[in-house]
Amino acid sequence: MKNLNTALVTGSGRGIGKETAVLLAAKGLNVIVCFRTQTEIDNVLREIKSLEGGNAMGKRCDVSIASDVNNLVEEVLKKYGRIDVLINNAGISYVKKLIDTTEKEWDQTLDINLKGPFLLCKASVPHMMKNNLGVIINVSSGAGKVGFEDISAYCASKFGLMGLTESLTWEVANYNIRVMTICPGEVATKMQENVDSSYYQSNKDNMIQPKTVAEKI
Repeated sequence: MKNLNTALVTGSGRGIGKETAVLLAAKGLNVIVCFRTQTEIDNVLREIKSLEGGNAMGKRCDVSIASDVNNLVEEVLKKYGRIDVLINNAGISYVKKLIDTTEKEWDQTLDINLKGPFLLCKASVPHMMKNNLGVIINVSSGAGKVGFEDISAYCASKFGLMGLTESLTWEVANYNIRVMTICPGEVATKMQENVDSSYYQSNKDNMIQPKTVAEKI
């Protein structure tokens, strides 16, 4: 519905992104579920549409590809007429020492974790400026403020996201657009499990739950 505020949440097929999408839908926003695989998108859409008044659309998108991002934004504007909230949450990580990290792994990490938010902001901000309204939240990490061993690519991408956020904040300050980062610590997500299953199983009960991060967002 075009009269409601609209939120685009990347990486919202599971984890922090999914919980954020569901909570925003429960608050009455139109929500765009963005993920790379259709099965997860469909699962989240079913959950949102089971809510009273829940309204959402889903779209497969690789946030590191400009044409995917531009097509996504065009479809959102065609359906809802606006983008009021952008949550840049999609991310990946490799647990490897710098000397063992391949160039491909480095590029993938920077492309999804940093280039993705750049492309989403570049495509969405002009429409927020036109409406003189918007909120952008970039999901960084504690690893965006302190370097940790064995995740140099991830740290580099999240440090970069902090800089991108601060720069963009100044650029859009006169357009009633707020740009922020959130920096959670270890969160019990599938990404955490995928990068180090044994560590995840041993520590998951002490990790932050995705819904807790979503509520903060």
